[in-house]
Amino acid sequence: MLLIEATKAFSTPSSEVRTDQLQALHKFTSCVDDALSGEDAKENFVSFVLKGKKIPKKTRTMGDEKRHQIDLEKESLRGQIREISGRLVELSAKKKKGNNNGQKLCVQTTIKYHGATDVAQNYDLLDFGDNLYRLINPEISAADDDIATKSIVSEWGAQNHGLSIQCGELITKQGKWELSTSGKKSFCKFSKREETMPVYKPQLTHDQPKSTLLSPSALFFQKLGITDADGKPKAARSSKLRQCQKFVEIVAKLIDDSKIVNGASKLRTVDMGCGRGYLTFALHSYLNGNYKNIEVESIGVDVRPKLMSEVNEIARGLGREFNGLTFETGTIENVNIDGNIDILIALHACDTATDDSIYYGLKKEARIIVTAPCCHKEVRRYLDLHVSQQGNLHPYSDVLRHNIYKERIAETITDSIRALLLEIADYDVQVFEFIGGEHTAKNVMICAVKRTKTRTDEQKQELRKRLRSLAVLHGVHRQKLADLMKEGLSLNDENGHQIKISRGRMPSL
Repeated sequence: MLLIEATKAFSTPSSEVRTDQLQALHKFTSCVDDALSGEDAKENFVSFVLKGKKIPKKTRTMGDEKRHQIDLEKESLRGQIREISGRLVELSAKKKKGNNNGQKLCVQTTIKYHGATDVAQNYDLLDFGDNLYRLINPEISAADDDIATKSIVSEWGAQNHGLSIQCGELITKQGKWELSTSGKKSFCKFSKREETMPVYKPQLTHDQPKSTLLSPSALFFQKLGITDADGKPKAARSSKLRQCQKFVEIVAKLIDDSKIVNGASKLRTVDMGCGRGYLTFALHSYLNGNYKNIEVESIGVDVRPKLMSEVNEIARGLGREFNGLTFETGTIENVNIDGNIDILIALHACDTATDDSIYYGLKKEARIIVTAPCCHKEVRRYLDLHVSQQGNLHPYSDVLRHNIYKERIAETITDSIRALLLEIADYDVQVFEFIGGEHTAKNVMICAVKRTKTRTDEQKQELRKRLRSLAVLHGVHRQKLADLMKEGLSLNDENGHQIKISRGRMPSL
């Protein structure tokens, strides 16, 4: 019913399409065709994009009538083009008997629809202009017998796409063609490339390189054995490369949001249990390259002296950029690092080593704490005992009789306790999936950023109540980070009396 109502409200007969709009569309597609038909198409053509109507966003303050109108417009646009983009690619030509043509130049086109599946298709250069015009022209695209259009329409069938095209852009080496079909006057105009305009270098490979904060061909990736000289991951190392790149993206966002570099002269990072230091190298390289006016100091800590010696040697061989990166042999308890730190990292520290690392960051007044916990043995023991004592009376009895769910719930409880404790310590906390499960099974990350404004005593009291309720429900009497922070997990004392939660601040670290 909504679709029928929407069609009545928003459909426009093709005969009512403005003449200047059709002329602008025709001129634009002709320009695309001209840019592709010349002998120098490979050197001249860069890309094009056509954009359709946007659906307005709903807001909290919006009235019901306005919301209903947006729903109607959304239905009316279903199956119509939201965006068309195209670029040149070189594909391997099909080999025929006695003929080996090698590479073939094509136009790779991606069509995005409203409420429908995207369509990607490659076209020969000579055929593309006609197909593009057929696709967006309201008179031709609505024809049921149009075979060329049928092959690229959405699952909703042929639509009057020309009505929804709003603007477009064709980029060539000489300049840009700009299309506008909305407003009082439709037009397609050319702006010649000037010295201030960028010189485009189109990528002709089928797969476009992903935009990352760290280049895969960086020398430290090569020295650590992750990539080769061309920036391609070595055998079984692609997941490690992706992990490093994703980790740097996350920390970079935390740094931007926290504004810890504003007015800073030094940025200090400590990686507890750094191992071979893949993430330590990656983050140091990003920080040193991105904050030229700040002294970047990065320290990796691990208990294996031989490994620390090896990675120190790699760092020293990478030049001046890595002079601020050092690796020390030690444990969380005995490592000697003077002064406070800005960023504390602890990825895949086993069981309570994650709690030790977090508490070390609290003592050192770290502005950012990033952990990816590994193993959750401590809480699992309490959970097993609690379930065995409660039997079928426990609310989770039918869940916790399965070991795989015990393991997952132990992980969830432990990290939830850690998140609440960090909030009590005046941090804003996020818990999310660090990287896909196909790369590593230990992929939950806890990120904490120090608040500029501390929480009130009432807010901390509420957090402590929630913490203790969570622990009591699962029979957790002790937890390492809670012990270190002197935060009790029981709602009652040894005589069974309810504990009056203190309104004071967290005990001094």
